[in-house]
Amino acid sequence: MSRYVLDASVAIKWFVPKIYSNAARQLLASDHSFLVPDFFFAEVGNVLWKRVRRGDDTADNAQHNRL
Repeated sequence: MSRYVLDASVAIKWFVPKIYSNAARQLLASDHSFLVPDFFFAEVGNVLWKRVRRGDDTADNAQHNRL
């Protein structure tokens, strides 16, 4: 099994349709182990917060998209 350090910009694509979301989902579906840095969850939260602030998403959706 391969181990990868997961960046928040990849993980957010699992929940928010963006360019390369399909590739990110294929990585998730593969038999890999992921390591995340300490600030990973703060970065994901920041992306979701910015989407709500810009009006790209609702606060309710952002809460349900939490990792």
